Amino acid sequence: MQAIGLPLRVDRNGQLGRADAVDALLQLVRAMAGTTADVWPHAPWFGLYEHFAGANLGLEDQQGLADALNLAFVKLGVTWAEVHAVKTASRRALGERRFDITILVEGEEPVHGQVTT
Repeated sequence: MQAIGLPLRVDRNGQLGRADAVDALLQLVRAMAGTTADVWPHAPWFGLYEHFAGANLGLEDQQGLADALNLAFVKLGVTWAEVHAVKTASRRALGERRFDITILVEGEEPVHGQVTT
């Protein structure tokens, strides 16, 4: 499955660049994690920076982040994937806020990615 790639790029044919849908979805998650809720007043559910910045790194399981991401997916019409888990990355530098994300895609193996805020 293909989707518009992030960051947005125009290819040599003048079309928006395409990427694997799961890769594009992980890039979207990274964009949401870096966007504050007040950037788009009509869609505060998109900006999840405050959620990621406020996550308790002492907890391994970050269910609140998974729930916020799944709500954003629903609002964006992403019905073919869901966040199964968000966990605090076990290996990270001092002060680094890095999270491991597992996304379930219909009919495929789980996809793993990372978000650093």
